[in-house]
Amino acid sequence: EGARADIMLPLASNRLRLMGEDLGIDLDAKKEASEAYSDTLKWVTMEAVKRALQTPTDAKPVDTYSQTAGPYSENYKFTNPSGDLWFKKSELSALGLYGRQTLDSISTSRTDIYS
Repeated sequence: EGARADIMLPLASNRLRLMGEDLGIDLDAKKEASEAYSDTLKWVTMEAVKRALQTPTDAKPVDTYSQTAGPYSENYKFTNPSGDLWFKKSELSALGLYGRQTLDSISTSRTDIYS
């Protein structure tokens, strides 16, 4: 698992950097300016990697499993079955990367219908 974590930690960091760039936020500058922000950035990165690492490479990615003999029932609860690297809204919000999106309208008509 250590080797997988070594690969995934920079991937998670770079994904956050790209998300910040899309919003005009320099995460590296904010990290250098604030120890609290730096710690939060590390925590968010580690949490995302931890979730991805919970998917085993040598077994079914199952959190819980139940089996019944008659009349033949089998239930699985999967934990991140594809091992995706993802961030929770609350984690992104803690970094200022969530809730900053805006929505504008685009006219699909050829003329201004309100004039």
